This record gives sequence, C-alpha cells and structure tokens, in this order.
Amino acid sequence: MTDAPVAGPRPDHRPGDLAAEWEAWRERVRATYEAVAYTCAHRLADPALAEPVAVQVVAGLIARPQVFRYFGLPYSGRIAKLAEARLAEAAAGELATVCGWAQLSEQLDAVPQAHREALVVTCVRGDDDAALAAVWGCDEAAAAAGHAAMLAFLRELVRPGLAPSEEE
Repeated sequence: MTDAPVAGPRPDHRPGDLAAEWEAWRERVRATYEAVAYTCAHRLADPALAEPVAVQVVAGLIARPQVFRYFGLPYSGRIAKLAEARLAEAAAGELATVCGWAQLSEQLDAVPQAHREALVVTCVRGDDDAALAAVWGCDEAAAAAGHAAMLAFLRELVRPGLAPSEEE
C-alpha cells in the first residue's frame, strides 16, 4: 500500500458508491479497533484494559478523520501516537474511563446520511468541497458548511470515547 493520500475524483468512484464506501470505512474502523485491542491486551497483559485503550485510539482517529485518506505510515503512525500515550496511562493506573466499543459503534451506525457522504468524499477519498458540492448538487459554500458540520458532529460523537488529553 502507499503512504500517499487517495487523489481527487476517480472514475471508479461515483456518487452511488458512497454507501459502499461508508460501509468499507466502518469496517476499517472496526478492524482498527480489534487490532489495537488485541495488541494492547498482549502489551498490558490485561484484556480488560485493552478495550478502553482501543476505544480511545479509535475515537482519536475519528475526531480527526482526515487520517482515513491514508494507508501505511501516516495511518499507523497516528495509531501508534494515540496508543502509546494510552498504554503509558494504563500502566500507571491513570487510564480515563470512557464509553465502550459497543456504544461507540452504535453511535457511528447512527451518523446521518449527509455526514456519511461528507466523510466519504472529503476524508476517505480526500476530495475537496467542490467534489462534495457536485455529489450534493449544491454550491461550494453549502458543501463547505456541510463539511465543517460533519467534522464538528464527529468530534462531538466521539467525545465519550476520547482521552481527556485528546479533547482539547
């Protein structure tokens, strides 16, 4: 895989693909959670601590969703940065209490359609607000406002899963 962002509109990605791309993104989030939880369970030798660490890592990724346009080092580097801080807190007995994976996953399943589309177009595909405007059939200012609203919505949605240091 490449470390480069996914570039602009691609002929193989049409607006009708948005639902499938959302589902692929949700699967990537779930797989990331499971991989982090598995690794942390071994690192901490305590499966009970692994879930809150993994939830905090995934919530940190979702709070800054532009990372999802990347694969390889940019993505895994962000995971490592989030995980190492949480692992140190867990080892010191200072890990924050957060929501569980089931709650965070349910909240993601309830994301409104417009926010799903904005996330896929701007954060997963890496397209700009003009591409989002084309998908929505609106002007670029309305798309930019929708993009900003999606980012604010996601940040608030994952707040129960964020580590206190990630909330700033």
